[in-house]
Amino acid sequence: MSIQPSASTEASTPQPSTRPVVLVVDDYAETRRLIYFYLRDEYEVVEVESAEQAVAYLAEGKPANLVVMDINFQDGMNGMTATEQIRAIPALKDLPILATSAYAYPDDRTRFLETGFDDYIAKPLFKERTLKKVHSMLHGSGHDGQGVWVTKKQENGEA
Repeated sequence: MSIQPSASTEASTPQPSTRPVVLVVDDYAETRRLIYFYLRDEYEVVEVESAEQAVAYLAEGKPANLVVMDINFQDGMNGMTATEQIRAIPALKDLPILATSAYAYPDDRTRFLETGFDDYIAKPLFKERTLKKVHSMLHGSGHDGQGVWVTKKQENGEA
C-alpha cells in the first residue's frame, strides 16, 4: 500500500498540523500531484492511489477533513463503492467527499450525489475551480463552523 503524505518530512521537529487534511484518491500520480500543488499552500494533502487504500486509511482512524475521490480506477474498487463503504462507518458518515470525474453530464452529478458524495467537480481540474470547491466544502456554505460538513440531506431534514 502506498500512502504518501505530501508534506515535507525533513523538519527537525515534527509538529502536528493545524491545517485541514485533504485525502486525495486517484490512480493517476499526475492527477494526485496536480491536486497536491493546487492545495498545498492551505491544506495538508495525503495521497493514495486506490479506493481500497482510501477506505483502509479512513477505517484506521487516520485524519481527513475532506476526501477528493476519483470515480474510475484502472483496477479494483471504484470511487462510488468506496464512498458507500466510507459512509457505512458511523464515525465517517458526515465526512465531506468530493467526486472527481471526466463524466460531466448533469445526470452523472446526480448519480454521484445519490451514491453519497457531497459534491462533484468535473475533470480536467483547474486550480481556481478546485480551490474554490475545496474551500467551500471545508469553510463555506454547508459547513457548520465546527468541523462538520452539513450534507444536503441534513439541510433538507432528510438525515
